[in-house]
Amino acid sequence: MLAALAASLSTPALATQGLLCQAADGDAEISLSLGTAGGLGFAGASMAADGRSWVTDPAYGEGEIFTFGQGMSDPAGIRIDFFDDIVNDRVAELRLSRAEEGDDIILAGTLRIVGVGAWALSCQEQ
Repeated sequence: MLAALAASLSTPALATQGLLCQAADGDAEISLSLGTAGGLGFAGASMAADGRSWVTDPAYGEGEIFTFGQGMSDPAGIRIDFFDDIVNDRVAELRLSRAEEGDDIILAGTLRIVGVGAWALSCQEQ
């Protein structure tokens, strides 16, 4: 299911991939648009939890503005820190692990939103 995303994390391509990660109870989610021109490139994101929402740009919906602070992707997974709009305070931490067996690729992990909560997530390509 995540073969295209997995390939985008390690090899250059010319498109944008989407990734949606959700808590099993539906209480939190984060949606990422990732550029695939090599490495971990961000195109945008939206996040929601506890009745609140965040977006990297109003084009992604309504919510508080947040931004990518730092991130990395390797064969083991993805780690991203998000900050407020002036990159002063950390807003959230996304930690995803990747497992692969044959054609099965799983991306799952945790989302911590500072002052709001933490959730276990499973992810799927959008």
